[in-house]
Amino acid sequence: MYVIPVAFRFLRKRPISWMAAAITMLIVILYLLIISVMEGFKALHMDSLQSVQAHMTVQAGSIARGMWHPEKWAAEVAGVEGVKGVTIGLEIPAIAIFDESRTIGALRGVDLDRELALGRMRELISPKDLSEFGVHDVGGKTLRGCIVGGMWKRRHNLKTGDHVTFLFTDEEGDPRPVAFRIVGFFEGKDPYYENAAFVDRSFLAEKLGIPGQAKTLSVWVAGDPDRPDLDAIRSKVKGTVDAAMARDVPHLKQLREVLEVETWREKGDNWYQAITRENQIMRFIMGIFLVFVVIIIMLILSRMVAEKVRDIGVLRAMGATPRGILALFLVQGLCITLAGLAVGLPLAVLLTRNLNELEKAFQVNIFPKAAFLIETIPSRLLPQDVALIVVLTLGAGFLGALYPAWKASRLDPVECLRHE
Repeated sequence: MYVIPVAFRFLRKRPISWMAAAITMLIVILYLLIISVMEGFKALHMDSLQSVQAHMTVQAGSIARGMWHPEKWAAEVAGVEGVKGVTIGLEIPAIAIFDESRTIGALRGVDLDRELALGRMRELISPKDLSEFGVHDVGGKTLRGCIVGGMWKRRHNLKTGDHVTFLFTDEEGDPRPVAFRIVGFFEGKDPYYENAAFVDRSFLAEKLGIPGQAKTLSVWVAGDPDRPDLDAIRSKVKGTVDAAMARDVPHLKQLREVLEVETWREKGDNWYQAITRENQIMRFIMGIFLVFVVIIIMLILSRMVAEKVRDIGVLRAMGATPRGILALFLVQGLCITLAGLAVGLPLAVLLTRNLNELEKAFQVNIFPKAAFLIETIPSRLLPQDVALIVVLTLGAGFLGALYPAWKASRLDPVECLRHE
C-alpha cells in the first residue's frame, strides 16, 4: 500500500526525473512520427507497384501465338486455393499516333467487365460509366473504344471523343494501324501504365491474328495482396499452368520454361526490397534511442538510492520488506516512462495526422516534393507500431530501474539508519 504514494513523493522532489519523462516523450514522438512517414512511403510505393497490375501474372509472351486455351486455363487457375479470380489479357508494344504527334507505349487488351470486377481499375478511371467501351459509328467508320493513360492525356491534351491510332505488328510481323475512339482515362501511379491504353481483348486478338487466344493470365488473390503466402500461391499457380500445358499442348513441353509466373512484388522487387529494408533499419535505429531512456532512468534512480539511504532504512524499520523496496524503485521507473507515454502518444498522433498542415503553417519543406515524386507527405500510423512503442518504452523503464531497485533492496536496514 505504501509503494505508490512513496514513489510519487520521491519523484516529486526530484525535478530531474521529469526531465527523463520529457526525453521519453520526445523519443516516443520521434519514433511514431518517423515510422508513420516510412510506412506512408511504403504504402505509397506499394500502391504504385500494384496500381492496376494483377497480384500475379502468368506471361506467355515468348510462346508463339500465346496461350492455346486461355479460358480453360484461367478456370483451372481460378480454382487454386487463395485465388479470387483470373482475367485474360494481351499486351503488346505499340506506337500511339495523336494527330501529328507520336509516342511509344503499350497496348493492353482486356475483358473490361472482369477487370472492373476484380482489379482496381474502377477506382482509377474516369468517367466511371464506360458503357461506351464497345463499338462506335463515327463518320461512317466503325471505331472501337479505348481507355488512355493519364500521362498521354496530359501530354497531348486529350479529351473523351478524340481519336488515336495505334501502330503495331501482328504475329506474322506485318504492321497494323488501328484507329480507336477515346472513351475514358486511367489515372494510375505506375508510369508504365500511364503510357498505355486499354482496348477490348477479343478485338485486339483478331487484329494480331490470334483469335480466341491470349498472352497473359492476370491472377487476383483473396484478401491482402501483400499476404505472407503469396509466393506459395504463386507456386501452386505455376504448377497448375504447367500441368495444363503438358496436357493440352504436349508438343510445347520443351518450351515450358519460357512461361513465367510473377507476383507484383517480383515485378518491382528492387523497390519493394529497398522500401522494406529501409523501414526495418529505421525501426531498429529508433529502437536504439530507447537505450538512452534506460541509461537516464538508471542514473537518476541510482543517485536517488544513494540520497535516500536513511529513508530506506526508516521504511525497513517500519516493516517494509526487500521486495517492497524493490517494487518502490521499479514503480518510479515505470512512472517516468508512463508520464512520457501519456504526453507523447497523443502528440505523436496529432502530429502524424496534421503533418502537411504544419508544414504549410511553418513554411518548411521537410521532403522535396519533386525529388520524392509526391504532392503531400504520406503517413500511416499502424496500431501495431503504437503497441510496440508502448511495450518498448515500458520495458526501457523497467530495465532502467531494475539495477537501482535491486541495489536498494539489498541495503542493510541497520546500516541505513546509521547513514548520515
